[in-house]
Amino acid sequence: MGIRIILADDHVMFREGMRALLEREEDMVVVAEAGDGVSVVEKTLENMPDVVVLDLSMPGMNGTEAASVIHQKAPGIGIIILSMHSDRQYVIEALKLGVKSFILKEWAFQELVTAVRCVFKDTSYLSPRLSDIIISGLADEGKPLGKYSLTPREEQAYRLLVAGKNCKEIGYELKISSKTVETYRLKVMKKLNISNIAQLVNHAVQEGIVGRPESF
Repeated sequence: MGIRIILADDHVMFREGMRALLEREEDMVVVAEAGDGVSVVEKTLENMPDVVVLDLSMPGMNGTEAASVIHQKAPGIGIIILSMHSDRQYVIEALKLGVKSFILKEWAFQELVTAVRCVFKDTSYLSPRLSDIIISGLADEGKPLGKYSLTPREEQAYRLLVAGKNCKEIGYELKISSKTVETYRLKVMKKLNISNIAQLVNHAVQEGIVGRPESF
């Protein structure tokens, strides 16, 4: 049957548009819909889909509350949250609850299919604008990274990557070549088992990692 999806949004027309979008994909099927948070939790536990798409603002129980219940009772189900607002705290709260994807409604019809595929594969997807917003606010949230066996240089590179700097900028700051920075980046990604910026941001949120390291 392909990727089994449940849609939850209290706006019927928007929900119908999402369903039409997803069901154009040969490997996706919408198995149920809901218009409020309580109903989507019930239908999720009844149908056990692969992915649940939740509107952040729903009557009865909002998207993060519904996500929390679903994650506790059926942690293997991938969750995508849709929101009209790019409030950083909402995104961070959702990611800490185990949500794999958070996308803005204004980009939903461009990004939803990609988000579903990523979440189905147990990888993260964030609207690019949200990644930038989260990264910009990580500067004061520090935690050591010793448990990941990163070398001091790798940790420096990691923290600067989380701060949104590219390899050339990191190389200039650390007084090393951009090629060396790229080597550190690849080693860090391998050690943390992440492969893209959304996963990097998600990891940074989960760990409360600072963006700028102390210099050598």
